[in-house]
Amino acid sequence: MPRPGYRQDMDAPDKDTDRYFEAIEEGETYEVVDARTITEADVTNFAGVSGDFHPLHVSTAAAADSDFAGRIAHGNLVFSVAEALIADMNPKSFSYGYDSLRFTAPVTIGTTISARREVIETEEYSDDLGRVVYEYEVTDTDGETLLVCEHITLVERAPSE
Repeated sequence: MPRPGYRQDMDAPDKDTDRYFEAIEEGETYEVVDARTITEADVTNFAGVSGDFHPLHVSTAAAADSDFAGRIAHGNLVFSVAEALIADMNPKSFSYGYDSLRFTAPVTIGTTISARREVIETEEYSDDLGRVVYEYEVTDTDGETLLVCEHITLVERAPSE
C-alpha cells in the first residue's frame, strides 16, 4: 500500500517494481502529492555540489531585485528531487536518458511539490530489451506546472520459453 500522500491508479503497480517489459502498460500512472518541500538547505547544498552559485539561487539581495521576488531553486535540483520521488527503481530497467526537459515556472524556497509519472509509450527495442517512455510532471500546491520531461528507460524482456 502506498505511503500517505501517495496516489496511484487502481490497476497500476507500486512505485518500485520488478517487472519485465511485457508487464508494463501504457497509461499506468503513479503520483506523489505534496511530497517534498524545497528548503534553503536543499538549495545551498545543491549549489555546493553542482558549483552553480548563480545569484538567483544564493543571493537574497540579487533575487529580491529580480522578477522572482526571492531566491529560486535550481531547476536541476527540482528535477533531481522529483526523479527520486517517482522513478521506478525496477532492477530490470535502466535509464536511457531524458527528452523535452523544461522548467516551466520558478520554484521558490518553501515550495511544496507533487510529482506524477505516466507510461506514455512502450515499444520493442531489441531481442533483449523494450523501451518505455514515462512523462513526468511536477506541480506545486496550487496545481501550477513547474517541470515537465520524458524519461526514457530500457527494460529487460521476459525470457523466451
